Amino acid sequence: MEIRPEISVVIPVFRNRETLYPLYARLQSVLDGAGWSWELIAVHDACPEGSLKVLRELAARDPRIRILDLPRNVGQHRAIWLGLHETRGRYVVVMDADLQDPPEAIPLLRKAMEEARGRALVVFAGRRGRYERLDRMLTSWLFKRILHWICGAPADAGTFCLMEGQVAEALRRWDTPEPHLPTLIACAGFPTLVVPIHRSLRPIGRSAYTTGMRWRLAWRILHTAWALKRNPARFLRLSDAFPSPEPHTHLSGGAKRAHVGAHRDP
Repeated sequence: MEIRPEISVVIPVFRNRETLYPLYARLQSVLDGAGWSWELIAVHDACPEGSLKVLRELAARDPRIRILDLPRNVGQHRAIWLGLHETRGRYVVVMDADLQDPPEAIPLLRKAMEEARGRALVVFAGRRGRYERLDRMLTSWLFKRILHWICGAPADAGTFCLMEGQVAEALRRWDTPEPHLPTLIACAGFPTLVVPIHRSLRPIGRSAYTTGMRWRLAWRILHTAWALKRNPARFLRLSDAFPSPEPHTHLSGGAKRAHVGAHRDP
């Protein structure tokens, strides 16, 4: 009989070689310190810069780490969506691998959910602080407020959140052109809370998103949100089973494979 962990953590990995070891150490300290059973689903998004080697070293040390190795780059949001198909926990945490999302905030998110007593199935980490250049923060502010107007997604939320396992089960039934997590959650109508969390500056490296990529991605997300609000049924799959296989994609320690679809970052 499979033992269900209390928390599944889903992390998309692309150009995060230098941050993976400290991220793992902080996650281990927080989750083990709280006495929770957990698993880490690391979705390796075809990074050419050595992230997979580090993930394999970590997985060899800790069997709670599972690697979903994608054969080609599909972008952050589809990588997260594919990772949701592998979660087994009562709760699911989604966060970035660049150390801007603090693992130490996870107990705060869970406490907020427990105190809500069923009135919230998703708790977002509301972004606070000066965590990137001013011009990028301003364009992000504008994008999120337009998104909030379209579908009601929290205007200060990124992808860092904690959700009930049933939410992850529901979200993986929707296959949209750009499976942006806050958009999917808002369009599905799940009750949410936002807990203000200070987001750190990126300690190493820089974002993989250029200015042009950010604008194109924002347009795709807004277009998806508009279409999803108008006709959600068109994006529902008949089954919530794991997407059909694509060659050379595998999850270490498991038999399932991932179909990465036709959508990818520019």
